[in-house]
Amino acid sequence: MSTRGPIASNSSAPADTEPAPTRRRAPTRRRGDAATTRSHLLESARALADARSVPDFTVDDIAAGAGVSRAAFYMHFENKLAICEEVAQTAQAAFLATLRSFERGADLRATIRAGVQSYIDGYRNDRPGMRMTLELAYAEPSVRDLVHETRSTVYGMWQDEFSRAVETGECPPFDVPVVTRLLVGMLETYCVRTTRTDEYVGTGAEDGDGADVVCELWFRSLGIGD
Repeated sequence: MSTRGPIASNSSAPADTEPAPTRRRAPTRRRGDAATTRSHLLESARALADARSVPDFTVDDIAAGAGVSRAAFYMHFENKLAICEEVAQTAQAAFLATLRSFERGADLRATIRAGVQSYIDGYRNDRPGMRMTLELAYAEPSVRDLVHETRSTVYGMWQDEFSRAVETGECPPFDVPVVTRLLVGMLETYCVRTTRTDEYVGTGAEDGDGADVVCELWFRSLGIGD
């Protein structure tokens, strides 16, 4: 029996001459950093909310604004609601951070002025995000719960301030929980209106933000003199 070496097959080309498999070319940003792509998508959704209502823009609009494909969008978010919810969460967190940053004044009047201005600034700092949040809160339970949680936090902050003021005699006694809800509700209504217009019609505020007007209404409601 003779020994024969391996016989090379002639039916296939050498490995180095085989054609490379065809690959689909991915958009540039899909090949880039995923966190950057996600950030661009969130910013695109936020920008769209500043010009349109949520039902008036689509996933394709968000993807186009971010410079990525529709497929890239779905690599980061399940659907349009998912990205809008994240925008809302970010907006509410930033709002509370701004609100908590104000410093208590020498008296209740100064504290109210600082607190009201920080509340307004919180809305104005991310006007598109706050607009989206408030719009979704009417229809989406998850966002509604988020807004209620934020509102409860604000109530608690002001109830503490007003309770302290009543105890120290800075203002006459009153039903703190009820009045707090009324005053914060007044401020929230003002801010909701100003997320859709440059100035709340009817405030007569010369500086354009209405903070002084809202403060005066609070002072009168609490019976605080000059």
